[in-house]
Amino acid sequence: MSLEEFNGWTTDSINIHHIDEPFYIEDLPLADNVYVLDNYLAPNLHRALDDYLSHCSWQKTNEVKGGDGSWNTPRGGLPNHQLWGASFIVGHNQRDGHYNGADGYPNHMARWLNRKLQTDFGFTWTKFQYAGANSQTHGQNGTCHSDCAAWDEWNISFLYYTNQFWNPNWGGKLRFYNNHVAGGILEYMDEYEIGSVDFKPNRLLMFDGRIQHGAEAPSEKAKYIDRRSIVIRGDECRLLNKEDRYANH
Repeated sequence: MSLEEFNGWTTDSINIHHIDEPFYIEDLPLADNVYVLDNYLAPNLHRALDDYLSHCSWQKTNEVKGGDGSWNTPRGGLPNHQLWGASFIVGHNQRDGHYNGADGYPNHMARWLNRKLQTDFGFTWTKFQYAGANSQTHGQNGTCHSDCAAWDEWNISFLYYTNQFWNPNWGGKLRFYNNHVAGGILEYMDEYEIGSVDFKPNRLLMFDGRIQHGAEAPSEKAKYIDRRSIVIRGDECRLLNKEDRYANH
């Protein structure tokens, strides 16, 4: 299978919607719609999640590799990007990731946030994929990628930004593209960008994970301050009817 066949779903533009509160999803796919919700969590919960990440056992687990030639991507399997990551929940059976609470700090906050998103937006996962955290410092640009295959129309991807402070001059925006940008070559990324969302503390993003996207690293002005985010995504979900929504609370 070629990369073009795997990532066969593309969009020429995106619609960025700034919303004031969560809403029950009425229809899928989300397609070219990106939803941005500021101040998603109460201050104490936002602070608790950021503190939660500060206790994580970070590893260089967030890696996107180049292809093998048949996928028409460079670097022969060497990393296109390699970021600090922490895996909390993995796979359709939602098992613990490599950070499994062995040091006495369990995954309860990640599971709580996963449950809250389903309640707030009126759905339940039928094919869960992944929940984890990313950390980027200066020079660690995220490669252009999609979160799922082209045929996963009923997918949802969430990003939550946990930093308690962020200077807008530090950058770190999330960029969306209308095509796969092989190897994360920045000048090509500029050519194919169709929209972006700034990095901001306590900001939640919801979008169709088939859209090609990538996170910019903080600028050199940020020094060693990292850009932290929690990602929760699934390949397929089921929307809840009114009775299910009531039972889900």
